[in-house]
Amino acid sequence: MALPESSVSVACRSLADFVRESFRLQGQTVRVPIGTPAAAAPATGDTDHRVNLFFHRFEPPPMGADVLPGQSWFLRVHCLVTAFAAAEDTVSAGENDLRLLGEVIRFFHEKPVMDALDASGEVVRLQLIFQPLSLDDINRLWSTQKDVVYRPSVAYEVALVPVVPRTRTREAPRVVSVGAHVQPQTQRGPVPAVPAWTPPLARLRVDPRLEDWAPQVGFVRAGTCTQSLVFEVGSPELAGFTPEVVVAGAAGASVHFRWDVWDQTLGWRTVDTAVDMTPAVLEVDPEQPPAESRVPVPLPFSDHAGQAVLYAVRRYRRAADGPEGVELEVRGNPVFVTLHGGGA
Repeated sequence: MALPESSVSVACRSLADFVRESFRLQGQTVRVPIGTPAAAAPATGDTDHRVNLFFHRFEPPPMGADVLPGQSWFLRVHCLVTAFAAAEDTVSAGENDLRLLGEVIRFFHEKPVMDALDASGEVVRLQLIFQPLSLDDINRLWSTQKDVVYRPSVAYEVALVPVVPRTRTREAPRVVSVGAHVQPQTQRGPVPAVPAWTPPLARLRVDPRLEDWAPQVGFVRAGTCTQSLVFEVGSPELAGFTPEVVVAGAAGASVHFRWDVWDQTLGWRTVDTAVDMTPAVLEVDPEQPPAESRVPVPLPFSDHAGQAVLYAVRRYRRAADGPEGVELEVRGNPVFVTLHGGGA
């Protein structure tokens, strides 16, 4: 019975699949096993070309290492890439080793950031960072490989590989307003409702000269913009409410809307929408939001207490990467809808 996949194995396997597919697109058949160089070394008479990936060291990242047991943890994984080529006609096995290894280096140089990968529910983009090997590094790695003769190898750091918990921590909703209450007694008691202060929405601006500009949004309510709205479940105000969103962004660019939603039962999760739009303005005055750059975005739920956070998302490719480069995604500022009551 096969062992179940882990988020680490899925991430590492995706790199092997990328290398294999890159060779296949060039009309070449190359095996890409995962394991120690000793296990991948060809037997006498073996004519297969192979590139072995040996994931041998796992380290915590320099930041964010103190996560809760129910939160995803991210690792820096070190990978040794070794070529095991066979001789062909007048080309020696040693030269073919260099041909294979040179191609792998080119693959990762041309595409250092992989496509988005779903590793056990955590969507990540793995980055390949070249790591020079000293003579001591080479000696330490290959001295553990029994009698296998050293073959040309390069090393990469894979950042960052997720360790996804089986049961996730149910995180709390976001704080969108604050209030204060003072009482003379020292004993605890029920805290009465107090006026809450919500930070005002700043002027929305986008600089299209920046390649990675992110769309900026605000809710339009009573003719002005706000970043947070609060409703009671079942209230007439909520029944007649559909969020209208004003967007600042570059003309001609397409932006998409996505909700992050929270409730007491399921915690946080992402809910996509079917709403796309093209911004009409680069700047929005919160006191006079322009009608031509607005769009309605339906609430993800309205029948129970919880919180919904809306983002505008933009996808683009860097000019330096060309039309075949990795599609990147940026999202702008969050705006909030909080529902209370309804028995929760």
